[in-house]
Amino acid sequence: MASNFESSIQRGCDFIHDFSCSPCEENGFNTEAHHYCTQCTKYYCQNCVSKHNGLYQKHAVLGRKEVNKWESAPRVVDALERCGMHPGEALKLVCGDHDQLCCSVCVAIDHRQCSKIQHIPDVAKGVQRNIEFQQIPKKIAEVQKQFEKMKEARLKNTTSLKKTRAAISDEIKTIRKRINEILDKIEKTTLQNLDGMIAELEKKLKKDIETCDKMTIELQNMIAAFQTKAKSSESKSYIAYRKSQDMISQANDHLRGISIIECYNVTFQANNLIEEILSSIKTFGSIEEQTVMTKQREDPLADPSHVFSVAEYKEYHVKMSDDKYLCYIHGVCEMSCGEFVIADFNNCKVTLFDKEFRMLDHCVVPEYPWDVCHIGGNEVAVCVNSELYFINATKGRLVTTRKLSLTHHCYTAAHHGGQLYISSGTALFIYTISGQKVKMLYENKSGNWTVRKCAISNDGETIYITNNNKHQLITLDNNGNQLAVLTDPDMKNPTGVHVTATGHVFVCCCGSNTVLQVDKDGKKKLATLARKDDGMSGPSGLFFSSRTSSLIVVGEKDTLLVIKFI
Repeated sequence: MASNFESSIQRGCDFIHDFSCSPCEENGFNTEAHHYCTQCTKYYCQNCVSKHNGLYQKHAVLGRKEVNKWESAPRVVDALERCGMHPGEALKLVCGDHDQLCCSVCVAIDHRQCSKIQHIPDVAKGVQRNIEFQQIPKKIAEVQKQFEKMKEARLKNTTSLKKTRAAISDEIKTIRKRINEILDKIEKTTLQNLDGMIAELEKKLKKDIETCDKMTIELQNMIAAFQTKAKSSESKSYIAYRKSQDMISQANDHLRGISIIECYNVTFQANNLIEEILSSIKTFGSIEEQTVMTKQREDPLADPSHVFSVAEYKEYHVKMSDDKYLCYIHGVCEMSCGEFVIADFNNCKVTLFDKEFRMLDHCVVPEYPWDVCHIGGNEVAVCVNSELYFINATKGRLVTTRKLSLTHHCYTAAHHGGQLYISSGTALFIYTISGQKVKMLYENKSGNWTVRKCAISNDGETIYITNNNKHQLITLDNNGNQLAVLTDPDMKNPTGVHVTATGHVFVCCCGSNTVLQVDKDGKKKLATLARKDDGMSGPSGLFFSSRTSSLIVVGEKDTLLVIKFI
């Protein structure tokens, strides 16, 4: 029967009936219906209708002449057997070419050219004895259980988000309190300065008043004495005359000294920088969504010991038309939106690029920029000698919002956990984001570049430092204790270091023109990923983009190198 049915389909679907006999179909036969019972809502062939009529003599049975009434009659199809594409049709066929359940309409429209159309009753024979069929309820139950667990996890996540909101809200209130305390302190200091200045001026005024009173009394006494002596002997009159002249001269001296200043006044010039900074800051901090992906065993990037393989090297031109000098890019970082920021040392510029490394904007800094690091959201920090400039990238534009002045050189900066890790060249300091020094974490005065650049692991437990002077990668714990020192023939004058969120460590070396991958413990080299022949020239900084699974390397060139990994 199946072979006859298949051959009939190939000849134009002659045996795909518009209405099939319901009892025959239930027994695995494909028979055309000639009758329809409105009470049973079933179709019957000539053989089956006689049995039906014998049992249900009072049922209204319609023949082929009234087939138009069949179409308008309700056709009840079990939900499980209903065609997804044509809900009014029952699933009766299977297309082997597409491994798809079909109704007669599906076959007529979409599967006319298919060669493996079978009737479901033929395919379904023995299915109930199939082990996979018998395991279906168990599999459904397992999937259902997974959904229940997922729902429970999502409910817990909802609760944790509410707690997170409350915790962040408390932190924001604490920041607001600290800001209020800072403003109160600024106000107090300003008023103290004002009160001190007023007191000093009042003291000067009091002294002038006392001088006026003293001189008035002395002059009155002199007039009285002069008038008395003027009537006595000439000698006494002469003495009175001379002393009066001295008194007048002294009085004029006092007048000149006092009259130099017509009056004392105090003015106030507001520090607009405070208002400008506060106005430019839209939030107390960046709020970012963090999606913790389910760890997949087959994902090599989730394994910190995975050694990367290079798929290709590609260079992108970054020199601008008005640049006077060869680009020497000391730092690069990627922001949350996927845009990149580079610090061009030679041309004193910070430049913003889109995801395809097309230039969007740039801003000039007053001196040579040594490094740039991502703070959060669209904010970066740029190291300029002993100052740290904070720059926002908003809608493709770079805007400097504030700066921190330090008491030492600022050659590199890294941000983690709301703190700044800043290198002076021979020491690594920790600062708050507002610029308050927390402590000196590490120091090495054996050379000039013993602390060139640094990177902090995602958990904050491990810190990597490049010792350019000694050709070393130093690994520290978060208390500044030395855990490991790595040297390698391919590691000459290491400059940039970067650690990914999953613990992969990369180092670039300007002396050997190499890019290396190092194990997370900082004890051994895993691979040399790039050399001079691959486009390396004085590499100074690097950044791994998890979005594109590629490493961006910058240095003493008008181009940056993108190392795409497999």
